[in-house]
Amino acid sequence: MLNFLKLSRKFINAKEPVCLVLGNEACDLDSAVSALSLSYFYQHNHQRLETLKCRNFLPILNIPKHDYPLKTEVHYLFQQLSLSEEYLTFRDELSVEFMTRSQFVLVDHHNSPWSKQAIVVFDHRPRDETAELPLDCSIHLELVGSCCTLIAELMLKAEMTTIKEIEILKLLRSTIVLDTVNFSESAKRATAKDHEICFALEERLCAISQQETRKQVFDNLVKARSDVRSLTTFQLLRKDMKLISDIQSNKKIVLPGFPMLVQEFIKKPQAEEALKECARNTDSSVILLLGMHIDIDQDGSVQRDLGLINIKDSQLFASVKRKLETMSEPNLQLEENHGCHFMQGCFFKQGNIKATRKHILPAVNQILNDSQ
Repeated sequence: MLNFLKLSRKFINAKEPVCLVLGNEACDLDSAVSALSLSYFYQHNHQRLETLKCRNFLPILNIPKHDYPLKTEVHYLFQQLSLSEEYLTFRDELSVEFMTRSQFVLVDHHNSPWSKQAIVVFDHRPRDETAELPLDCSIHLELVGSCCTLIAELMLKAEMTTIKEIEILKLLRSTIVLDTVNFSESAKRATAKDHEICFALEERLCAISQQETRKQVFDNLVKARSDVRSLTTFQLLRKDMKLISDIQSNKKIVLPGFPMLVQEFIKKPQAEEALKECARNTDSSVILLLGMHIDIDQDGSVQRDLGLINIKDSQLFASVKRKLETMSEPNLQLEENHGCHFMQGCFFKQGNIKATRKHILPAVNQILNDSQ
């Protein structure tokens, strides 16, 4: 993997055709590992894949380079496997002109400013009908716990499981374990395919060398993701942030996710100032805060909550609140916290812990489209 990343850097702003393998802008572990692993797979298999006319593949972490330290679990796992930051490629290292003339493989998302240039999509969330994908785009959508499960399936079928791929196999296995909350029954994130693929990866890895247990992998990654001691309150907002917008109405909603409950975040010093700055920087009308706490001492039990704050569009705020409360697929099972008074927002405990941002995003995106 390290040699591949070193070689792929030569494609940055290259004159010849390049296919950019792009994760989502939250750049969580699933997104980052999917982008790197799928790029590697295509670079070594493009000659036998007739649907791919491109020969050069460049994995992109869809964040500015200065935001990389905020992705504490990504930084931790990559360091463990000696994948140095200097060999990673970040979104702000590419010129707009270069991206405009490039093809894209989208991983861990499919609604993107670059959707119209996508030739392949791999995602593990429901189809977003607002995504403008070309008719000839090869679309792979499957509701599994981790997008890395889909990428690992490709690697396994191609028998790319030798010692030279050991770093990739470790990356994929670690990500699947984290995304499924270590296959926790209470979290209900894992599907039969996640179980099957993770077990197959472990069989290959154990044949090569001794491996950490799933619990060791999970505990270390949760600790790394939750280690936000060095981050300011504003940086914590940017750690796992998603922005959705409607071009015609120019309305935007920002959705920061936290490795802690929203109820804890709003108690932080300068939380209100950080939220207002976040809204200014993203020109957002509404902020939807998504919190999650995993208790590694209680067999990975999960709690979720959310907060909704109006910045400058009370009608949009009311529409989002109504949609969240009445969603049926999935039902978020929200219980409003009437005792919480912060920035005149609404705060909820989320009873359905299986529902994540990937389930909430399409519903909120539809509200933006309907508000034109």
